[in-house]
Amino acid sequence: MEWFTRMKVGTKLTAGFLAVAAIGALIGTTGILRSSEINDLADLMYEREVVGLSHAADANIQLIAAGRAIRNALLASTQEERRTHTESVQARLKAMHESLNKTGNFSVTEQGKALVAESQKAAKAYDDGIQSVLALLQTEELANTRASVTRIHEVRQLADKADELLGQIVERKRSNAKSLNDKTTEIYLQVRLILICLTIGGVVLGILIGVLLTRGLTRQLGGEPADVAGVAGAIAQGNLTFPIDTSRAAPGSVVAAMQTMQTSLREVVGTVRASSGNIAVGAPQIATGNADLSQRTEEQASNLEETAASMEELTSTVMSSADTAKQAAQLAQSASQAAQKGGEVVGQVVSMMGEINHSSQRIADIIGVIDGIAFQTNILALNAAVEAARAGEQGRGFAVVASEVRSLAQKSAEAAKGIKTLINDSVDKVANGSQLVNAAGTSMEDIVGQVQRVSHLIQEITSATQEQTSGISQINEAVMQLDQVTQQNAALVEESAAAADSLDQQVKQLVAAVGVFKLDEAAPLPSAPPAAAKAHAPLLRPREAPVHRSQPARALPHARAAAPRPAPARAVPRALPPKGSQEEWESF
Repeated sequence: MEWFTRMKVGTKLTAGFLAVAAIGALIGTTGILRSSEINDLADLMYEREVVGLSHAADANIQLIAAGRAIRNALLASTQEERRTHTESVQARLKAMHESLNKTGNFSVTEQGKALVAESQKAAKAYDDGIQSVLALLQTEELANTRASVTRIHEVRQLADKADELLGQIVERKRSNAKSLNDKTTEIYLQVRLILICLTIGGVVLGILIGVLLTRGLTRQLGGEPADVAGVAGAIAQGNLTFPIDTSRAAPGSVVAAMQTMQTSLREVVGTVRASSGNIAVGAPQIATGNADLSQRTEEQASNLEETAASMEELTSTVMSSADTAKQAAQLAQSASQAAQKGGEVVGQVVSMMGEINHSSQRIADIIGVIDGIAFQTNILALNAAVEAARAGEQGRGFAVVASEVRSLAQKSAEAAKGIKTLINDSVDKVANGSQLVNAAGTSMEDIVGQVQRVSHLIQEITSATQEQTSGISQINEAVMQLDQVTQQNAALVEESAAAADSLDQQVKQLVAAVGVFKLDEAAPLPSAPPAAAKAHAPLLRPREAPVHRSQPARALPHARAAAPRPAPARAVPRALPPKGSQEEWESF
């Protein structure tokens, strides 16, 4: 049952209620299902067996009534009486057949259907025999019915057979009804037994679950809820000597845990009392150490202030030289860039001159082509003039046109020659210009090289100056950081003094607060010595930013002295305490 003990209280209660509900649901479901089965069997017994039995009995009654009616017909003294009994026989036989047919409708087994079919055959044979007797009665006189009586004796055997078969049907239906009744009784007994067992089991299980839940809750609490509330109230009032009975509490219970908590609180309160006494003794020693530290910090701050002033002057001079060298480097860089741009422009001019020379040559080639075309046009015009002269009067107009074309061709040739002469002259000039531009490009490249070398030299000078500036800046920064650390130390000393006073007050409050708790063997608290005289030396204030003081009522805060400029955090060297207080100052 260990798993049950580890379960949560809510889970236990839910599981218990669900188990009881499941048992009730099982009992109800079983009763409903079995009652429904009993009801189905009762319906089946009535609809199939009882109704079928009534129809079979009715058929048997009609058979007997038909025999009685045929006998009355034989004994009738008048024709009217015979006719009445004959009609009664017909009606009885018809009712018998109808009852047999209805009996067949309520037979579901093959054996029952066969028995009904056999009964119907016997009834049909009996009906045929009766009909033959009735036919004889119609022909016989009232005083002479010997033939009919003889026939009646023959038909009686058929009636006996039909009666026997109907009796078997009735007996079978009665037997089936009894079987269904026995089955219903058996189901009832089973349901009663099951319900009794389930009820007893549910009661036992409910009692078992209740016992387990009660034991589990009591085990987890370790006692009565009132006892647990009393222990909690005593601890809340600060009574740590209240006796807790754990004789019946299991390990891990609430009562056992509260006893452990009481023991732990007793130890913690005792430790806090002893520690508060020690703190009360050490607070005046902290104040004395702060006074010594304040004096040494003031001397160190004065020396660092003079060093920082000298380093600032040196840094200013070096930075001025570095700025001048940087400006010279920028001017040299600008001159180098201008020379490079001039060289690039000259190179572009050389490239453009080459392209112009190439274009001039192409124009000369085109002019040569035009000159050739003009020459060929002149020859064609001359040939056309010759052909026109041969044609005589009819070719005169064509000769005029050919003459004009020849004139235009000659003018085109002369113009092409003039253009070619100009182009050749331009090509020669472009070639001379290209040579001059190439020479200028070479000179620009030499100038660019010289300017770049000068720029490199100035950059080296600038770099060296910047390194010197960086080194001096680092030295100056270190001095400034030392100065800041000194200022922070001064602020820390002042804050430590305020914190020591606040600590003394808080220790007194702590002793009073801890005194509320009642202990078995409370050690006497050490008497706190009077606070040391506040003979603090004047502290050096920061020159550029005030020191942020912490609230004296709070715990010892971290120093938050504002620095003149941002600087990375460095380890603050610990000042040496005066002789005679080495152990106390190192502890602080």
